[in-house]
Amino acid sequence: VLNVGLNDVTVEALAEATQNPRFAYDSYRRLLNMFGDVVKGIAHEAFEERFDKIKADAGVKNDLDLNVDQLKLLCSEYKKVFEEHNQHFPSDPQHQLRDCVKAVFGSWFSSRAIKYREINSIKSLIGTAANV
Repeated sequence: VLNVGLNDVTVEALAEATQNPRFAYDSYRRLLNMFGDVVKGIAHEAFEERFDKIKADAGVKNDLDLNVDQLKLLCSEYKKVFEEHNQHFPSDPQHQLRDCVKAVFGSWFSSRAIKYREINSIKSLIGTAANV
């Protein structure tokens, strides 16, 4: 999960520090999407539907063609996806980090992880790691 630590306050600080608010909100929307999918188990498609609608409403096909205001709207829509799935996106960076680490370690026996190990002939391992 990329961009852990972003929230409604830190995204503004990132925008100011980089002098690039589009970059900051693009990073935030990526966190919301990945956190929802990987950590909370919300189907990726739920986020993509919102993304596709905002792109269609803006008359663009490419993600890069969305402006900062459209990305802010997308972040707001992504938070609604959490609510619609009875989930909560934590604004506390420590809480985000803890949830991400739990998700990584909890994924060891998922069908996707097992298949990955089979495909890559990874045997005799007893766990995984989380990079921070």
